[in-house]
Amino acid sequence: MNNHTYQRPRIGLALGAGVARGWSHIGVIEVLEEAGIELDVVAGTSIGALVGGCYAANKLQELKQFALELTRGRVFRLLDLAWNRSGVLSGDKLRELLDEALGEARIEHLPKPFICIATELLTGHEIWLRSGRLSKAIRASYALPGVFSPIFFKEFWLIDGAVVNPIPVSACRAMGARMVIAVNLNNDVFGGTVIQAPEIDARNGLASLSPFKPGEGVESPKSFLRQMFGGGSGEPGFTTVLMAAFNISQDRMARSRMAGDPPDIAISPQSHDIGLFDFDKAAEAIAAGREAAEKALPEIKRVLGILEIASQDPPPDNGGI
Repeated sequence: MNNHTYQRPRIGLALGAGVARGWSHIGVIEVLEEAGIELDVVAGTSIGALVGGCYAANKLQELKQFALELTRGRVFRLLDLAWNRSGVLSGDKLRELLDEALGEARIEHLPKPFICIATELLTGHEIWLRSGRLSKAIRASYALPGVFSPIFFKEFWLIDGAVVNPIPVSACRAMGARMVIAVNLNNDVFGGTVIQAPEIDARNGLASLSPFKPGEGVESPKSFLRQMFGGGSGEPGFTTVLMAAFNISQDRMARSRMAGDPPDIAISPQSHDIGLFDFDKAAEAIAAGREAAEKALPEIKRVLGILEIASQDPPPDNGGI
């Protein structure tokens, strides 16, 4: 008599870093849910922490609506300069939006288990945030070095988790996931465009990101945009250089980590036409995520079927050897 107890394999979702391309995660999650793939645990880094945290808190649709309503002008108005701090942007406006959306929600009380990945600034240690206020943990995970100020959380100064773990497969494994689906947002970056900064108008140096019209208080935006994104000469600006260097190291780190601990399924949205600062292209990014997830569904179901069979059958009789 077979007394083997069947237990459905736990499925983990590892959402990687990738700045504006992170809106692709929304499309991936939507397709998985529509296909009846029940996700048991979620881990996220940087923009992956934002989407993953909102998903775990049942706030994904609100985040999607916010992303779809972003325009270049609104993105610019969310960039609050902080030249006298340890990042170009203070992130206060984004903090207010997150606090309003997530309230006092705490990671340990979320409906779905969630780990938020950050990096401890002074030692370089990888920090897994599994408790505490969700909105603050997410801000720590996306605190890009040099762009956003570090976040003081749980006695640590924390920066972007992508510095040490761009695609947190290992965190999903630690939460007991038998099958891990990883979303890599940068798989196609170095085969094509390395980075896309906003275009510069050679006549006045204004990026198309700016909501200001020529002659209407443009001096501050003009100076800021030239320094951040580059000028009409074609020389890359501070943020473009910083982000390109960060993206290169992140890609190398992701390749290394995934080689040592590969996911069972890797989903790679083709979003090379979406620049790292193109937060206003949420519709395109979400569509790219949906397309990539739909292509991966047959393999997901195949692997899940194998794991389910393995869970149902008792260990084979090897004759006592």
